[in-house]
Amino acid sequence: MNASLVILALTVASFLLGFLRDLFIAKSFGLSWEADLIFVALILPMFFENFLGLALRDAMIPYLQKLRSQSEALFETVSRWLYWRVMLMGAAVSAVAIIASYWILNMLAPGWTDAQVAAGQIVFCVGAVLVAVQAVLYCQGALLNMDEVFILPMTRTVLLNAGAIVGILLFQPTGMVIFIGMLLPQLALILVQHRRIAYLRGDNKVETKGHGGGFGLAFAPVLLAAGAQQACILAERMFASYLEEGSITMLSFAFRIVTIPLTLYALSVLSVLFPRFVSSWNDGDLSGHAAVIRKGLLATLLFLVPASVVLCSFPQPVVSVLLERGQFGATQTDATASLVVLYALGLPAMGLALLWGRALLAQHQSRLFLVIMLVSSAFTIGLDALLYRPYGAEGLAVAFTSGVTLQALFMGLYVYRASPAGLAPGVLGRWLATAVVVATALHWLPSPHGLLQLCLYIGLVLCAFALGVVLLGERDLFKPAYWSMKKA
Repeated sequence: MNASLVILALTVASFLLGFLRDLFIAKSFGLSWEADLIFVALILPMFFENFLGLALRDAMIPYLQKLRSQSEALFETVSRWLYWRVMLMGAAVSAVAIIASYWILNMLAPGWTDAQVAAGQIVFCVGAVLVAVQAVLYCQGALLNMDEVFILPMTRTVLLNAGAIVGILLFQPTGMVIFIGMLLPQLALILVQHRRIAYLRGDNKVETKGHGGGFGLAFAPVLLAAGAQQACILAERMFASYLEEGSITMLSFAFRIVTIPLTLYALSVLSVLFPRFVSSWNDGDLSGHAAVIRKGLLATLLFLVPASVVLCSFPQPVVSVLLERGQFGATQTDATASLVVLYALGLPAMGLALLWGRALLAQHQSRLFLVIMLVSSAFTIGLDALLYRPYGAEGLAVAFTSGVTLQALFMGLYVYRASPAGLAPGVLGRWLATAVVVATALHWLPSPHGLLQLCLYIGLVLCAFALGVVLLGERDLFKPAYWSMKKA
């Protein structure tokens, strides 16, 4: 339980630092090309972090867990083999991105002029180095998670955001300073984690022939699925580059605000539960597997439903408190707030898609997972193309929310077929009823002003949800033993 609290604290710290970083960016650059450049330069490392990093973790844990159940020596040898190849792959991707930086920038922001692209190349190249760094860190994190070491990998995002802030405070704020500040602490973390995983420095003791192909078959569907998901974000930013200046920044800020609670949940709770999904399924413990899924469902609703209600009810105060400084004024706040509402409507669906997607992977349904991701991504990008001209940035946000909702529905249906007790439709119904009552009550309250009133309203919402779910019979949330990570 103590470890769980530390993980949650690190996740909260990471996002507080992340927003402090974005606050400095908003204050220094406002809604300008310079701010757009920073977020465009982040697209590639974030894309490959989610494309390679998350996919690598989601494929490695089930595959290596299965090998470990057969032989510890086999597990260590294959883990070491994968680790060094991931490092080489990440370095190769970074090198290609740097060499092709001019053409990649033109592709990511086709609405920019040649002068803007040329001016942004150096910043983009420094950001491209993060691709290799994040690939290695996610591989190390997966190996550490399998040994139930969760705290050390969680420092990754804390160091990333803290490094950017230190760079901004100590030097003149520029894109170059921000990216160098992100890069250096991450390199130090790679060295620390490498020393922590002792078997990475050992010699091969077991024949690895055939395991590369076996992992490739497990990895390919997850990688393609992650690529399809990131393609949605890339397409959204590409379409936004044709809109008015600052549209990319508005979408980035709005999405970041909405995904704060999502990432708190994913990095703290889901990252710990995922190995439990895998082990309970591999052991044939169907009741334990369903119990873990239900625990994840409760955690999803706990984090995301109240957050969605707050963001939809008070978007302007939230954006104002977080971003309205310097060049980011009331006009920018109003424009960003409308996007926050549209993204927030899909926030619970984002969490359920993450939960049920991990359940499908634990059940070795990677091909089904891929098909669902491809269908929902194609649907999202198609809506982007239809909606961006008549509705602007709001149309792009609607497309994303619609696509992720479709994704969650499909995943939930298939998880329910394999583990009916884990879906718990009654739990969903009780939380939906509570959300409707709380949202209706908030409609009649005056809008909060300032940080203090906003925090008071958030506290009232949380208390209202706690009372509502208790009255409706959902008392597991208040049992400390229920949230212990030692048991399903």
